[in-house]
Amino acid sequence: MNQTGLDKIMGDEDDMRVALEEAIERANAMVVEAEIANVELSQIINSSIDDLLVIYRNFTVKRINVSMLNFLDMKQTEAVGKKCYDLMPCSWCNTAECPLTKILRGKTSIEVDIERARKDGVTVPFMFSATPLRGIDGSVIGMVAQFKDITERKYAENTLKEANERLERLSTSDGLTGVANRRCFDQTLQREWTRLQRTKDHLSLIMCDVDFFKLYNDAYGHQGGDDCLKSVAQALQDNARRGGDCVARYGGEEFAVIMPATEEKNAVYVADKIRQAVEKMAMAHSKSSVAPHVTLSLGVATVVPDDPETPESLIKRADEALYRAKSSGRNRVVLWEPLQDVQPKD
Repeated sequence: MNQTGLDKIMGDEDDMRVALEEAIERANAMVVEAEIANVELSQIINSSIDDLLVIYRNFTVKRINVSMLNFLDMKQTEAVGKKCYDLMPCSWCNTAECPLTKILRGKTSIEVDIERARKDGVTVPFMFSATPLRGIDGSVIGMVAQFKDITERKYAENTLKEANERLERLSTSDGLTGVANRRCFDQTLQREWTRLQRTKDHLSLIMCDVDFFKLYNDAYGHQGGDDCLKSVAQALQDNARRGGDCVARYGGEEFAVIMPATEEKNAVYVADKIRQAVEKMAMAHSKSSVAPHVTLSLGVATVVPDDPETPESLIKRADEALYRAKSSGRNRVVLWEPLQDVQPKD
């Protein structure tokens, strides 16, 4: 081999060595960049105040941030590499509702409210969200799961819900006695009328008045009158206790009881139980000409709701029966019946 050939071979070797060194430098630089990226990613994940998990498609936990570790009361070495269903068993594990299963099947995002129990047993509400984790080629290789503590949001929601329920109760109940108010009475009567019109069942209504209540107020004052009405309302509630019954303050000292699916004899029975219950309270009424204590007069009416009739006609009949009870001596129950025309004698 001549000198020219030798020089060529040596030159080729030098080029190969340089190329190899450059490749090694590039590889080292890539490793360093990868390590830096890994450190940066860890810092980003750990800087999140929300709990974060990176889970691979085989359900293995690849990454977990400090916030999540604190919630689970675990070290990183205890969590990374475990199956997510062993680390945090959920109701959706091994079902079609599993978020990772949905992500792998093409779901692009998941968001749902859940509850998780800490090791001390305290249950914490979270908003769980998941998005796909993609590989270099763009294919889904797992998911990124985020758990956002929504304790404050849930507290606000529950507070608002309770406030709305309280407002609803106030809008349908009488402020003094606690029974249904006139608005609730009207709504309930119309609703039951419509329902029983379909089922062809009986609807009974009791109307009652405290006898000589104006005189009672004059004698015992408005506070005494209020206490009397509260006691009467309690007597009505204690004796009209079926699920569908509605006790309402109709106005002033007048009360009403709506009794769905109740025939007249049963309604009269309940009305008399109410009357007796008020008598047994023995609330003194020195101005009454009926008895030395508070008494009630009650009117009862029963119909099977039908098109020619209306809820107002039922109220009118019960009111007429109440008027007859008061005009015939008070402290009694009268069932509405059509008045018979009296034929003149020859």
